[in-house]
Parts: sequence; C-alpha cells; structure tokens
Amino acid sequence: MSDTTKKGVVVLLSGGQDSSTCLALAMSTWGHDKVWPLIIDYGQRHLIEIDCAVIVARAMGAREPRILGERALLELGGAALTDANVNVNADATDTGNAYAEAHGLPSTFVPGRNLLFFTLAAAYAAKVGAQGIVTGVCEADRAGYPDCRSEFVDAAKEALRTALDDPEFDIYAPLLHLSKAGTFELAARLDVLDVIIESTNTCYHGNRDIKHEWGRGCGGCPACAERESGWQSFVAGKDELSPHMPR
Repeated sequence: MSDTTKKGVVVLLSGGQDSSTCLALAMSTWGHDKVWPLIIDYGQRHLIEIDCAVIVARAMGAREPRILGERALLELGGAALTDANVNVNADATDTGNAYAEAHGLPSTFVPGRNLLFFTLAAAYAAKVGAQGIVTGVCEADRAGYPDCRSEFVDAAKEALRTALDDPEFDIYAPLLHLSKAGTFELAARLDVLDVIIESTNTCYHGNRDIKHEWGRGCGGCPACAERESGWQSFVAGKDELSPHMPR
C-alpha cells in the first residue's frame, strides 16, 4: 500500500445504495481508522436519508459520521430533491430550474450539488489529513446528471489539487463504470448486502414502509425502478464488477 493510500479518505455518505457500498469498500481498503464518513445536510427532501446514513455507518463499524449543513441548494430551489412540491417523476419543466429545463434534465437534478459536495469533502479531508475523497457517482446516470460523468470527476480532481496545492489529492469513484447489478454484486462480496437492502434509502419519496427483495421504497419512482432493475440483473448473474480503488 502506498503512502498516499495510508493517509485515508473522506467518504461522501448519503445513505443510499451507492455511497453506502463505497463506504464498505473504503473500509476494506483503508481500514476503520483511515476512513471519515461525511454526510451533507443540504436540505434534502427527506431527512430519512441522513438517518439511514448514520445507521449504515454504525452497522459497518465505521467511525461516527460528520454531518455538515449546507442549505444554499435548498434556498436556490427548483429541484425535486429539495422541494416537496416538485414531481420526482417529471422533467424540469416549470420547476424554476432554467438550466435543467433548457437541457432536458429530470426534475431531480440539483445544479452544482456534486461540485459543492466535493469541495466540502476536500476541505474536511484537509482538516483530518486524508489524501482524497470517495464518491458513489456512476456513469449510468450521465444522461440526466452531468455531474456524474467521468469528465466532471477528472476536472474536479484537478481543480481540488490546484486549490489544495496537493498533486496527490485524489477523487475515487469506484462505481463510476459499474451497473446497478455490479454494485449489488460488490456489496455481496464485501459482505454488506444485508445492510444495503435493509438500511439504505434510494426512494425519492423516502418510503421506508414497503419492503421489497431489493430494499425499501415506494417501488414506483425512477430511483426505485432503477434499483429493482439492477437487483433483477444481479440475481440473474448479469454484473460488470470492476471497481476502481487503490491497491
């Protein structure tokens, strides 16, 4: 293991399937003492996400997550993830989000969210002496979420290296080229599949009352549909497992 790897990472933890799987992978790579989970309270529509993130971290034996508040995205509005009056199943038309509407993006797109998250995570990493951050962004979401694309992650990494004057600072996105089936397979190999199914929240409605074989959720929103589809491919043995992390 390199000196850079020994310094550890901050894991952006949302309480969802992807970031929770990333936390487990980071724990297996760096160990408990070199992983700092970070939760961003940005005024998300369902605070259950924060509760789930804390539960996941505890279930995996991680250190207690740091929770940072950043309500600017809530105050800007115009996205279904921060405004209960916006339909999560719709596009961005009439949401007040001019960029998302002009680019045909879904109502759930929050402009600048991942860039802001990366900046906050990097600031926390600098404070605790970590050498990078881990994010659960995935290229499968590139059509509707420009800040889940590999070119964005690469550009953000270079910007943070410059901002921190640290050429070794890194952004690890181990799920970037994985399918949802591959993410389920990774969780199974890390022995955290039960935690992912029982304790994570993907549902845009924050529904925890309805339990499916793939987890809890309403079963009808786009996020639930994607998760269910990934689960069906996983149980059928159709995965593409090649997470990118340091060795």
